[in-house]
Amino acid sequence: MTPLLPHGQDPSPALPQILVVDDTPANLGLLVDHLEARGYEVLVALGGQEALDRLRYAQPDLILLDVMMPGMDGFETCRRLRADAQTRDIPVIFMTALTDVDSKVSAFAAGGVDYVAKPFQIEELIARVRTHIALRKARVELMAQKMSLQAEVEARHLVEASLRDSELRHRRLFETAGDGILVIDCDARTIHDLNAQCAHILAMPLDEVRGRYLDDLPIFAAAGDARTIVDTLRQSGEMKWSEWTWERPDATTVSVEVLCTTYRVGHRLLAQCTLRDVKARKEAEARIRYLAMHDALTGLPNRTLLMDRLSHGIARARRDHTQVGLLLLDLDHFKHINDSLGHFVGDALLEEVSKRLRSVLRDSDTPARLGGDEFVIAAEDLSGSADAESLAQRIQAALEPDFHFGSHTLRIGTSIGISMYPADGDSPSALLQAADTAMYQAKKNGRGTYRLFTSDLTMAAERWHTLSNDLYGACERGEFALHYQPQVSVSDSSITGLEALLRWHHPTEGLIQPALFIPLLEEHGRMVEVGRWVLRTACLQNAAWQAQGLPKVRVAVNLSAQQFYRGDIVRAVRDALDESGLAPEWLELELTESLTLDDTEVTVRVMEELKAMGVKLSLDDFGTGWSSLGYLRRFPLDRIKIDRSFVRDIVNDHSTAAIVHSILGLARDLNLDCVAEGVETAEQLEHLRRENCAEIQGYLFSRPVEVAQIEDLLRQMQTADVATLPQKKSGTR
Repeated sequence: MTPLLPHGQDPSPALPQILVVDDTPANLGLLVDHLEARGYEVLVALGGQEALDRLRYAQPDLILLDVMMPGMDGFETCRRLRADAQTRDIPVIFMTALTDVDSKVSAFAAGGVDYVAKPFQIEELIARVRTHIALRKARVELMAQKMSLQAEVEARHLVEASLRDSELRHRRLFETAGDGILVIDCDARTIHDLNAQCAHILAMPLDEVRGRYLDDLPIFAAAGDARTIVDTLRQSGEMKWSEWTWERPDATTVSVEVLCTTYRVGHRLLAQCTLRDVKARKEAEARIRYLAMHDALTGLPNRTLLMDRLSHGIARARRDHTQVGLLLLDLDHFKHINDSLGHFVGDALLEEVSKRLRSVLRDSDTPARLGGDEFVIAAEDLSGSADAESLAQRIQAALEPDFHFGSHTLRIGTSIGISMYPADGDSPSALLQAADTAMYQAKKNGRGTYRLFTSDLTMAAERWHTLSNDLYGACERGEFALHYQPQVSVSDSSITGLEALLRWHHPTEGLIQPALFIPLLEEHGRMVEVGRWVLRTACLQNAAWQAQGLPKVRVAVNLSAQQFYRGDIVRAVRDALDESGLAPEWLELELTESLTLDDTEVTVRVMEELKAMGVKLSLDDFGTGWSSLGYLRRFPLDRIKIDRSFVRDIVNDHSTAAIVHSILGLARDLNLDCVAEGVETAEQLEHLRRENCAEIQGYLFSRPVEVAQIEDLLRQMQTADVATLPQKKSGTR
């Protein structure tokens, strides 16, 4: 056992270890005594199998192995040692009384390194032991040196491969850099290397530049004395960005920014110069300035450039005593086109609009796009507002022809607001605000028109914006309600249907007319949300009436374009019917002609889905659109509603009467029901009765009324003879 040593003192080196294998204990004892006396650590085994077992846990430096042993002899034991990777390198000396040549040959064939005959001389044995242990030690050291050398060689190969890879990467970066790179030999004042981009900038082949003296190249001649440049690099180690301009061999002029830094390779001082083409940078800067001042889609000036030019225009008008007109254009129904046909068609439309605008403007006029579908024209050197109105008329005329995009044919209008300097403001922002106010008034007046700013429009605009703000949350606050206007049978005056109409009870202004707040809902994109509320409320109310035992009548709900194309109307209708329990045949959906102007395929698909659910479909305001007959052929309609503009003049205008006659005849031929809207006089009713119009709607019978009044009318149908129902309007107009 190794004794404990004082702290900090290393233990003695391990003693050489020898395994002695002999089946005779006396031999083992003799050998152990002599070997331990000479400084060896000895392990013993009484047979071959025991030796193999011990070698699983020990790695001696030498094995002394008897040949003649029972069970497994020495030759077999040695062969097994040599077959095991763990023991094959341990030297084995055979000890045996067999001295014949065959035995010795067998010993070496089995893997022994030496052969000692019994009885042996102990000093001879010790000498052989010492020799073979020394040989093993030397062999182990050589093997360790070999492995160390191999590891060193492999590490060196890895370093060399890494260096080659790094050099290749740096060379690739050097060759493919976007900037020109020129390497100068400061000692020889020659070109050491350059990349392809640098050769392109110099307009010279690579091979003609390498090795050339700096004085021979136009770039250094333009920069000054090459010697001075090199001296500067030697002294400071770098040269800050500076701009060099010179004429290249191809007679073109080029300007570059140059930055140089020095480094050493051995004893040579090199300088790497980066050449950056200033022309490309200046073009990029110009492009950035252009994009900062222009609309990316149309190329027109944007708000920033418009305001700048308008400021200069106002200054010139003040000096020359002229006027400036500002026209703000908003494309009618553009949002619907964008939503239904996609942004690709919407963008194409905006580009085409910008081209048509340019075609009617003077060189001194500035067209601009503010964003979305808003355009502005700043017109200078005007003599008065009449000039601005004339320009507005030319713009509307230019936008009137159809726009064609693939299979789509679009017709758009524009609402234009006009403000004038100095009458309506003396700054760009004031003029823009005034034009915006006038434009909103033009939209309220029916779109497709223009309007000059007047001071009284400011109050109207303020009220418009106030109502816009108040609309947010109106639904949640319970300020919306539905009124219902009866649709009546001409033959017996019975109520056949009810049109649900949205009303807004403002907390301070009272009842707000739909003509004021419906456009606001559309403008702010809230028709989908409010439309769902109308649909749900109408279905719940009709189901409640039926549950009370009142006569069953259909309820008609108007659909907006936003609901139809963006509000998943099929799901909204299904949800409303499921929640209310109303049978689908008692719900009618009214579609306006303007709703179906654009994507006919989508319109037909959605209408067919609705029809499959069992709801009724009607076309509102029939006759006011420009392709109504085409709708009747393609759309799965149940009913058409003759617009009130025809009914109003049916008695006094023969042309209008003829149109109504044709519409009613066409409806009968197509097996469609027909309702005449806006019936207000007995004369109108009588004319429609002669034309066999089945149903009418209008103030002659009832204005839109609240739920309680509708319930009274429905109860009259239960308790009174229908023929005695009033044949005149109920309530006041």
